[in-house]
Amino acid sequence: MLNELIKKAKKGDNEAFQELILYYKNDLYKIAKTRLSTPEDIDDAMQETIISAYESIHKLIDISKFKSWLIAILINKCKFIYYQKQKDKVVSYEDIEGEKFMSENEKYSYNIKFDTLLEPLSSDEKTIVVLYYYEGYKVEEISKILKLNSNTIKTKLFRARKKIMDDLKEGCIDG
Repeated sequence: MLNELIKKAKKGDNEAFQELILYYKNDLYKIAKTRLSTPEDIDDAMQETIISAYESIHKLIDISKFKSWLIAILINKCKFIYYQKQKDKVVSYEDIEGEKFMSENEKYSYNIKFDTLLEPLSSDEKTIVVLYYYEGYKVEEISKILKLNSNTIKTKLFRARKKIMDDLKEGCIDG
């Protein structure tokens, strides 16, 4: 079914493209949330990803790679937004202690416990953990998506697991 939608979307079928985006919306949200900290930035990254994917889907050669292609676009958009924000960043107490996406979590049915496990991790580690455990990608696939050496992915995954386990042992993570 997804392959048919992708084929139709490549041929310019707007409804097929919309269905694909709706199908992957929660996955995109979860990945964007590992890279960006505000709901507005996450929404911007998702919107920019959708626009870029729509404009360039006709260039997609292997339709079986649609999801990883879409995620790669998203990660690049997240990086751009993150670096733009860092240029003139002013941090206030409200930014640090403000609302932590509860309404967004409910809106997207996001698993709070999984999110809590990710808190001690760096942005790269969060993305790798989500892609590996939640999305089911293999190390080699993550390596291609993130354009990092597979040994780097393995190392970051190992460190992420260790941080999570250490926090669990210390009782720092509440479910």
